[in-house]
Amino acid sequence: MSNALKRMLLVNVACMGGATFFIYLNAYLLSHDLQEYHVGLCDAGFWIISVLLQPWLGPQLDQRGRVIFLRWGLLLLIAAALGYAFVPPHVHYIFPLRVLQGAGFALYLTSAWAWISDHAPPEKMHSIFGIFGVSSLLGSIIGPVAANIIRHDQPPYDDKHVFLAAAALLGVALLVLLTLRDAPRDIVQEEGESASLWRLARRPHLRGPLVGSLSFGLAVGSLFAFAAAYLQSIGVQSVSALFVVLTLVAGGGRAFCGRLSQRFGASPLIAPCLLSLALGSAGLGGLQWLTQPPMALVLAIGGVAGVGYGLVYPLLNALAYERLSSHERGRGVSLVAACIDLGNATGAALAGVIAHKYGEGDMFLAMGLLVALTGILSKFSDRPGPS
Repeated sequence: MSNALKRMLLVNVACMGGATFFIYLNAYLLSHDLQEYHVGLCDAGFWIISVLLQPWLGPQLDQRGRVIFLRWGLLLLIAAALGYAFVPPHVHYIFPLRVLQGAGFALYLTSAWAWISDHAPPEKMHSIFGIFGVSSLLGSIIGPVAANIIRHDQPPYDDKHVFLAAAALLGVALLVLLTLRDAPRDIVQEEGESASLWRLARRPHLRGPLVGSLSFGLAVGSLFAFAAAYLQSIGVQSVSALFVVLTLVAGGGRAFCGRLSQRFGASPLIAPCLLSLALGSAGLGGLQWLTQPPMALVLAIGGVAGVGYGLVYPLLNALAYERLSSHERGRGVSLVAACIDLGNATGAALAGVIAHKYGEGDMFLAMGLLVALTGILSKFSDRPGPS
């Protein structure tokens, strides 16, 4: 592995660590009298801006390179973290900050996968995608654990210093990122069929991956928006433990992602992984009927969800890599990200409405069913083959 790839892995660990410091953001907002539908609205803003950015971002990545957008993404994330630390927790302040944070995360994550695809030799593509995914999950362990330590276990919670620590870690990522450059590539100016992101989406060979991306977004949008606050409300003592187990299991899955996809193919693995996410969501919903949910059961649910969470994202990007030519991959990664973010936005907003009307437990049951149905649809709509 090249030194540039190693530095990018370090950037990704620091960035994802800083980004997952915000795992308690919604709990913080709910504790300051925001309603569930306010939180769902703010989360929807986070994901909708990414959807709106992707049609512009994909062609820009193919024409202007990846690094400039990686840098802008981290700068926006740092600005959002500082904003959370200093503005009052009211919806008219939080909504624009969530939009800013969503734009930063979209710029960073989409550009990062495109940068990795440029630097991954074809014969090692699955393995490098898996390793990059593991680095994301390593950061996702650091964030919640560190946030829990800084925040304290009991009220009053120290949320301001959590946000400041997130900004500092994101700043470290930015400093390392300044040492990276784009890989040399041919810049192709295109017209017609392949120039439009949405025309690209109509290709039959991308239909299954895009439906799978939407399903994945629905699962993740509801899970990360409401799981922490929900578990706190039903008396689970160590909320961060679920996310640590989820992340560890996901990391194990990504470590073996290359071997699994080389043996079975990326496409056949996606629907079963989405069903594991659906089962995890339904399991969270079932906890509402237990007076004191056993910690072992909570951790088991995190493990089941972790299988799907770990494998689906690199598998989806691998399919975009395999089914598109090199000068289309920036748009391909953007298209996958747009569908995931559309699912995230829909999932967060829909989950907020259902939770407000029926409670968070029933919301997780409903979202589990929806993810299962869309996951099955992704399997039956897939048409394998080259672009």
